[in-house]
Amino acid sequence: MDDTFCTPDHCDSCPERVVCHCLQVTEEALVTALQQLELRTLRDVREATGAGDGCTACHRRLHELLARHNYSASPICSVK
Repeated sequence: MDDTFCTPDHCDSCPERVVCHCLQVTEEALVTALQQLELRTLRDVREATGAGDGCTACHRRLHELLARHNYSASPICSVK
């Protein structure tokens, strides 16, 4: 078996996996944007990368990436 072939059975994160098929945005591009641009919300991700602006089928995966990288997938309300 080729070790460079990445499937969900072999890893949780595949850099070349396309997350947003409408705009062909890869997981690697998204993670880089999350880290370098300090994106915090789905709206930030959409504005910076375009991911999620098409059919919205990738929104669940975008929320997962935001959560994995310790960012909020939606605004957090604070109680005063």
